[in-house]
Amino acid sequence: MSETSKTKSVHYKSALISGGIILQDVIKSTIGPGTQFSKPKSRQQKPNPESETVVFINRFEDYNGVTFGQLVTLEAGRVQQVITVDDSADYYSIDAMTSDKIPSEGQGAANAAEKRREFLDSVLYFGVLGNHVVLLQSASLRSNHLEAHLTWLLSMHAKTIQTGSMLVLNDKAAEETYERLRKAPVKSVRIGAPLTSDMVIDPSDVTDARHSEIVMHEKTEAARVRVVPRGAAAEMLMAALKDGFFEKLNLDEALDESNIQVALEVTYNRKTSKAGHKVLDSIATSLRHLPESDVRIDLEGGGTIRGSDLRLSGPIKVEYNNGLINEALLFHAMHQWLYSKVNSSEVDPKLGQ
Repeated sequence: MSETSKTKSVHYKSALISGGIILQDVIKSTIGPGTQFSKPKSRQQKPNPESETVVFINRFEDYNGVTFGQLVTLEAGRVQQVITVDDSADYYSIDAMTSDKIPSEGQGAANAAEKRREFLDSVLYFGVLGNHVVLLQSASLRSNHLEAHLTWLLSMHAKTIQTGSMLVLNDKAAEETYERLRKAPVKSVRIGAPLTSDMVIDPSDVTDARHSEIVMHEKTEAARVRVVPRGAAAEMLMAALKDGFFEKLNLDEALDESNIQVALEVTYNRKTSKAGHKVLDSIATSLRHLPESDVRIDLEGGGTIRGSDLRLSGPIKVEYNNGLINEALLFHAMHQWLYSKVNSSEVDPKLGQ
């Protein structure tokens, strides 16, 4: 058995549900043992009706008062590239493996339909104590994915909370960050983001007449493709510049490789009033909701706070056995980390009730 350990970061969130509902209670009453949605098959969400990808809470259990779960995403019939490492060959051959080639548990066609294996895309681990939430995120599953899935599951699918109810997983900054903001007013706030783009079909190149011609003559024509700026950086530029600015650039290559950064800075000259400081302080603390941005907060008199400082997180040791996380040790470590924050009053103890 191959055993390794890695240091991973866990993150704290506080849940807020309309009507003062406790997240831990409503999750357990919705998908706990004996409920209508206790089986993973009954609670799978498709991002869109045509998608083969599903998102759902898989494993779900209590550990010493904290309710833990796995948020997973998988794509049925996914093709996975594999490489054959042959040291005697001139090159390693690359092939594709589909999920139907993975040996299934049990025997027989009926059993194979019920017990089949699929490639797993990603796993996010979460623990809930009252309205306290601790997360171990993955590269492709983040807190916003859990928030969106819980909203769908509880309000739209199971209807255990009222449709349209607000369900938010809020960030909380570390206490030392709040202390630094209390001691030194904010001098400037900088929000930066890379300028990225997508390639889209030019709508002016697609007409009903042209479509009709393609159908009648059974021929294929290539539509023109435009490079269109996307993301937070593009939105900042569009708000500041005149309409049509990007169209004049005649972009023909992706902007992702250009390394262009766009920054918005809010500051004051020489001095400001108490109201001005209050505005800057409010902007600074609210920036924890912008995880993809490059956030920099400069304090009056010196000192800098980065975006990562605006979220309460910490390291834990994660054990792996043959590439799989030792979940018993993981839940224990996440449990200890969460309770250390509650017991030290770094987070509101009342949220755990």
